Amino acid sequence: MYYLLAYDISDNKTRRLAVKLCKKAGLVRIQRSVFAGASQPWHIQTIRDELAPLLDAKTDSLTIQPLDKTAYGQLSFTGKKWNKKDIAREHSILFF
Repeated sequence: MYYLLAYDISDNKTRRLAVKLCKKAGLVRIQRSVFAGASQPWHIQTIRDELAPLLDAKTDSLTIQPLDKTAYGQLSFTGKKWNKKDIAREHSILFF
């Protein structure tokens, strides 16, 4: 499954944790507070479970949007170029 995850977190420590969890889940940073990519649902649930109690309900937010392959394929990037295959890990890697 593909995911698009965005957050607005005021606390630096919580924000650093969000970045760490997103990277651990295999998501790739596409903007300062936006990550996307292929991941397992349990990774995404872990992000939600660990961050939810730390978010300030008045100032912080976490948005997680699951995307099927069709919806992911329709994502559009304008400006800084991103390779969707790199984000989705759809390419083959050879090690020598």
